[in-house]
Amino acid sequence: MYSIIRQFRSEGVRRTEAEIAADAGFAGIVGMSLAGTTRQMTLSAHKSDEGTTVLLLPPLYEPQLLSMHADGMIVRGWQRLSGSKTTPGPTYLQEWLLTFVAQQPGRPHEQRGLQGAPLQLTEGD
Repeated sequence: MYSIIRQFRSEGVRRTEAEIAADAGFAGIVGMSLAGTTRQMTLSAHKSDEGTTVLLLPPLYEPQLLSMHADGMIVRGWQRLSGSKTTPGPTYLQEWLLTFVAQQPGRPHEQRGLQGAPLQLTEGD
C-alpha cells in the first residue's frame, strides 16, 4: 500500500509534536514480510531508471498496530540503525505514523488494482 511515513522517535527518544508535524515524511510502498521467524515492515520505492527496489527507512521489526483511523495507522516496533560491516548498529524503539495515499504519484493505473488490497505477510530472506 502506498503511504507516507513519519517517524515519532529519533534514536528511541520521542520527538516533539512540532517536530513530527513539520516532518514531510517518506513516501513509498509499505510491505510486511518474515525474516526467518521475525516479522518486519518496510518502506520501499522503485528506482525508475534501474527497475530495482530500495529501502527508504530501516525495517521496523516485530511491528504492532497501536491505532487505526480513517486515513492511516500508528505502528510500534524495533528499528536497527545501520552499523559497520562487522557490527550491527544499535536497535531502538520506533513508532511510525502511516498515512494512506490514494494513488502513487505518476502511477495511477497501477494503484487502481492495489486500492483495498489487504496488507499481506510474505516470507523473505
